[in-house]
Amino acid sequence: MQPARQAEPPRILQIYRDFLEPGADAAYRDIEEEAARICARLRCPNPYLAIESLTGPKEVWYLNGYRSAAHVTAVAEAYRNNAPLMAALDEIPRRKAELIRTPLDVLAEYRDDLTRGGAWQLGQGRFLVIAVCRGSHDAAGTVFEARDRTLFIVASAQSRAEANAKARAAGSEARVFAVRPSMSVPAEEWVVRDPDFWYSKAR
Repeated sequence: MQPARQAEPPRILQIYRDFLEPGADAAYRDIEEEAARICARLRCPNPYLAIESLTGPKEVWYLNGYRSAAHVTAVAEAYRNNAPLMAALDEIPRRKAELIRTPLDVLAEYRDDLTRGGAWQLGQGRFLVIAVCRGSHDAAGTVFEARDRTLFIVASAQSRAEANAKARAAGSEARVFAVRPSMSVPAEEWVVRDPDFWYSKAR
């Protein structure tokens, strides 16, 4: 586990989205669980959170948080300089290529001025409710804005029932995601915040 001391939302949120082909769930999960074990063992330079859609099209998102643009650059450089890690991960994209459609990789900046309600911290919640939209919105949550003006509005929940209720309140653009510990590389404080969840589903 990698420490990442964030008392507030990340200033920059990286959102990497895999779009799964029908019936690919089990094979995809095996590959990404192996990738997470590799990252943990070989000390990847930044924690990441895997979430899987429970409503809407089947997707798996990987969320990375950064303090600044300089931090984004530093993490990318740390990956490049970790030759054992890069070599071990080299086969992962090839192995899952037939299981997914073209992925999307987005950097979005935290918008405190658009955020409504308590601010979400990366790693908080067993479920996430995320609305993706442009322009005005009615959803309560922590807002991140991509360069193309797309808004990602994130709220956390501890149960599926709570997540469903928040999704209904957020409107038709909101979707429910479950956090997947076995495909994540958690920061220490995420585990401390909810040890029963993380330890009960440890790899």
